[in-house]
Amino acid sequence: MKTSTSYERAAMPQGTAAVLDTRTVENANANLLTVLQPGLSVLDVGCGSGTITKGIAKYAGKVTGIDRSEELISLAKVNPGNVTFELGDILDYQPAEKFDIITTARTLQWIANPYAVIKKMVSLLKPKGLLCVLDYNHEAIRWDPAPPQSMLDFYAAFLKWREDAGMDNAIADHVIDLVHVQALKLTVTQQDEYAERGMENWDTHISLWKKVAETRGNQLVADGYITEAARLQTIAEYDVWAKEEAKSMRLYLKATHATF
Repeated sequence: MKTSTSYERAAMPQGTAAVLDTRTVENANANLLTVLQPGLSVLDVGCGSGTITKGIAKYAGKVTGIDRSEELISLAKVNPGNVTFELGDILDYQPAEKFDIITTARTLQWIANPYAVIKKMVSLLKPKGLLCVLDYNHEAIRWDPAPPQSMLDFYAAFLKWREDAGMDNAIADHVIDLVHVQALKLTVTQQDEYAERGMENWDTHISLWKKVAETRGNQLVADGYITEAARLQTIAEYDVWAKEEAKSMRLYLKATHATF
């Protein structure tokens, strides 16, 4: 089995933008809508292709997005609007000014040392600044009915692949433990992503794991966690299930807001 690092496993594979570009601050980071205000400076850590970041700019003042994916930052810089996008690792980031709000969404799930990243983000906040973390507990996913066994096997391999690299599959429920000692105030809200057949964008939501098998699946094959035949079987069988049998899917997502 290949020993790739967490950084290598977290690298966004080609095609990821197809998923990221469907997200907006309203439909995928709505927890921020209660805290954004005109004039506030915001840093979006792990901004990806920038669709959410650009949406943040509609509600705030100076907005900066940072991501270590050269491909995604290049996409973000196309029509950037009023947002500054920077290529880099947050642990090495040295901005000229600190921020009123720092947000990171669906990013800590890919990091083997989330406490170091949280500590760094806190250091970049102004006094009484706000850290907003939105992330998953992948162990609490709910499909109705259950998808094909090939997908269940793929999903188990996906979680194992992540776990072996030091990533926390239940990070959503552990963020509070990483920030509570230093925080002046904490607010935790459930932000589950739920979709059922007949709802708007149903096809986009239910096809998520097909896209994961198509993209991340190549990494699992390369690292020896599944075979290519199993990956292709997963894609084919899940696609049929999604079109003909799936009724709903719930992804466990939690927002933790901490004032420092």
